[in-house]
Amino acid sequence: MQDSGWADGLRGIAAVYVAASHLVLSFGRQYTNPCCTENGTPWLFQRPILRLIASGHSWVAIFFVLLGFVNALKPIKQARSGDSESALSGLSTAAFRRSFRLVLPASVATLISWTLCQAGAYELARNSDAYWLYTNTPPRSASWCGAFHGLVQALMATWRLGDGNFYDQPQWALIYLLQGSIVGYFVLLATVQLTSVWRTITITLCVFWSWSWSYNLRDPLVGYTVLGGVLLAEFSVSPQPAKLAAFPLVSTVLSPILALIGLMFMSYPSSNPDSTAWSATMKYVFASIFPKSAQFSMPRLIGSTGALILCFAILISPHMRRALAVKPLRWLGKLSFPIYLLHGTVMRTVLAYVVFAGQPLQAFPLEKPTEDRESIYRYAAPGTARIAMGIILMGVVTLYASHVWANNFEPAFGKITAWAEGKMKNTGDGPILTGVLSPRSATLIPRSPVDRPEKREG
Repeated sequence: MQDSGWADGLRGIAAVYVAASHLVLSFGRQYTNPCCTENGTPWLFQRPILRLIASGHSWVAIFFVLLGFVNALKPIKQARSGDSESALSGLSTAAFRRSFRLVLPASVATLISWTLCQAGAYELARNSDAYWLYTNTPPRSASWCGAFHGLVQALMATWRLGDGNFYDQPQWALIYLLQGSIVGYFVLLATVQLTSVWRTITITLCVFWSWSWSYNLRDPLVGYTVLGGVLLAEFSVSPQPAKLAAFPLVSTVLSPILALIGLMFMSYPSSNPDSTAWSATMKYVFASIFPKSAQFSMPRLIGSTGALILCFAILISPHMRRALAVKPLRWLGKLSFPIYLLHGTVMRTVLAYVVFAGQPLQAFPLEKPTEDRESIYRYAAPGTARIAMGIILMGVVTLYASHVWANNFEPAFGKITAWAEGKMKNTGDGPILTGVLSPRSATLIPRSPVDRPEKREG
């Protein structure tokens, strides 16, 4: 079993749950709140753990934790084996490639979405009664000049903090993924030559520090999750997981308990947490323990903590790692990024046409009525059976499109990245430090053949 096989499986599950959260926002918006029915009791899928289908923010946190874990695994192994030169070289190369491997797929996905929008394929979704669809579907541009201007703005908006890509809303997280990657690489570059103990101490201090700059940048706790994933990678390559797994109660009792606690934290709602006792208690506990600089986004703080606890529980359980490393889940993990990029486009086309085609227009009250308008006409949602059929078909099309993307687009992105690397990097460099220091200055002087000590015979 590969070291990161379980991470692939968990990443695939996270991608499916992110898509599920957007379906909930479309057809079951009431489940985003932790309570209540008319008689004051929660629905089944408003209860902890079961309501994870509505906790998209917590599953996005899983992406960040696994990002830090997987990116740190190889360099930390090399550092522990004494090969810090290879670790440094690998980190610099990975940091260079990461930007291309995020920007290129996101740009192509935006271009596909923009083309469908300008062709009128989004109009049914934009005028539907599904909340996520009509709030995240832009109208067609009035002119081609306006359309091309909107495309440029959308391509730029993905990589601007505080902005959003109106042609593909899920891309809001990509700027934070890129930021998290760079932060993780910088921290590893600074600590890869330290001993494992001091590297752990330094990265832990960086985690605490990240709450301060997360507060000032208003980012979703990137340092907390990514650097927490790096710490998990450090722990996973140490002998401690094997020692813990040797105790039967750790894998059979402690690990499941920690996993349930993690899933409970990940169930924390993004709205109205005070409406139920369990979420209100959780909010109070975290407000008491964590500094104020980490509390500006309580749902992300609690969800990220749950994601870290869940990953730790998996690390100390060979059974969980084995279960998540099965081939179907690893295949799903391979498709996780395409699923994340494409599911919104499929929802606004395939799902919208199956569910809303032929439905009558009905008047719905505006959430913010104006003086001259109090309602808007939208296509009414049909019965449950038709929605279920649309969701199933949407899932099949998304998986197929993601499979095609992974097999055809990803290799092309890899070739473009390799070409850019060859053009932009100085591949003729030798080791990082070659030569000797001059006794009169700190300038690095290359060794000449005369300076090299001759090898003596005998």
